[in-house]
Amino acid sequence: DLTVHDIVSLDDLRAVDSGRIVGPKAAKLGELRAHYPGHVSRGVAIPFGVFRKEAFDRPHSSGDGTVFDWMVRSYAVLAQIPADSPTHAQKTEAFRAELYEIVISTQYSEGFKDSLSAALKEAFGSDNPPGVVVRSDTNVEDLAGFTGAGLNLTLPNVVGYDNLLEGIGRVWASPFTARAFAWLQSHMTQPEHVYTSILFLASVASDKYGVLVTQDIDNGNRGVVSVAINECLGGAVDGQAAESLRIPLDGSPVQ
Repeated sequence: DLTVHDIVSLDDLRAVDSGRIVGPKAAKLGELRAHYPGHVSRGVAIPFGVFRKEAFDRPHSSGDGTVFDWMVRSYAVLAQIPADSPTHAQKTEAFRAELYEIVISTQYSEGFKDSLSAALKEAFGSDNPPGVVVRSDTNVEDLAGFTGAGLNLTLPNVVGYDNLLEGIGRVWASPFTARAFAWLQSHMTQPEHVYTSILFLASVASDKYGVLVTQDIDNGNRGVVSVAINECLGGAVDGQAAESLRIPLDGSPVQ
């Protein structure tokens, strides 16, 4: 639903919003926050519709329609070139690089900046908050067969309004880096419809950081949890080392 242009509090999001107005991170954290008050950080989400309006619905430099119109035309041209040809690879990369630059350099409207400032004040008490995690949250992360966890950009502990504004463009553009772009194209029949929502989540003091799966990831044993973990701020995502642990729930030694 690209008609939603209001920034949404995490308190107003539920799991049913996943893939509709925001991605699964914001929607399902909103669901968890409703079930477990006080145990999920405060947050706000910038919906898909805002991304479409600010980044794609503005005029393209060619003067021939919007950025979105240019994307549709470009994908149609690429579809006519044999996929295994060097020409296809070269033209695809040139298109991707231009698209990335367009998105990362988005000039935000005054209306958007006013809405963001108001939403930050309501959620965090100030539009210049002390520390916020800025997370990408796309509409393709729940597609069957998509295993791109950690593929797009997360900015930890961003401090200050100006830095948040700069981070929005970087996160919006992250699905259009070379590696992420290749993953997304392989899972979509209409790749012009990649949309990025953004989740702003209040930072918390952290001794350990990572990902927990409630079973043994090798054999499905529900009596063991699998954990990838770092000390302090880190994670089990692309480019970061992490220790992998198997923790038996019966108190047996950790592997």
